[in-house]
Amino acid sequence: MLNVKLLPSFVSRFATSNATLNTRSLSSLRQAEVESLHEHSGLHKINTSSKNPIDIFSKWYNEHMAANATMTSAKAFSLATVSNTGKVSCRSLILRRLDEDGFVMMTDGRSRKSKDLAENPQASMLFLWLDHTSNNLPQTRQVRIEGTVKKLTTENMKELYDIEPLFCKIRAQVCEQGKVVEWDQLKRDHDQLFDKVSKYNVQLPKPDHVVAYKLVPDVIEFYEAIGQKIADRLLFTKDGISWQPKHIAA
Repeated sequence: MLNVKLLPSFVSRFATSNATLNTRSLSSLRQAEVESLHEHSGLHKINTSSKNPIDIFSKWYNEHMAANATMTSAKAFSLATVSNTGKVSCRSLILRRLDEDGFVMMTDGRSRKSKDLAENPQASMLFLWLDHTSNNLPQTRQVRIEGTVKKLTTENMKELYDIEPLFCKIRAQVCEQGKVVEWDQLKRDHDQLFDKVSKYNVQLPKPDHVVAYKLVPDVIEFYEAIGQKIADRLLFTKDGISWQPKHIAA
């Protein structure tokens, strides 16, 4: 759930308002913001000396983890895939592992995303992290990643399944992601399996349809905005084995 306390005050008030969205209500909120704040403008620059975008990602990730009570907000990302007919779809996933050469995710191999990736292995990830700086200025960080997705071998991902909580392992057994279900039957299947696990300590090994993918990036873009300064964007593109950075306009 989005924590509106992390948002700038104008956005926070807008996000918690039940008023009908119209030009007048937006104008009133904006006028109130102008009256309550001394407006400012500046040009922000991302502060990093690293030439390796994976290292920058890891630093930002760890900083967001340290600033938030839950790890899920740091690990959550959107994944966009495209079918062979050009139809785009997007969904939220959890980052399972960060390798030196890419970003690892796990899913149901029968899902729409898996079908898309089998047809077109090009995909894009997006991480969004909302925080405050040490002097309490609102900070927005976004990392956009593009690249080729590769399916991992079972040996290279089994530990990811092994550490899953019980409800996720049960889901993997009783749910076929995206399939139309009869809810009452699904509930009976769930309860029967949960009862068996609880009473007899039945183990739930990884089903074959639980698969993992690694997105190997060729583009990584960092966006950072602090306070009322205009954001900076730092774009890394891969040239063979090296990364080439350049600033681009927000």
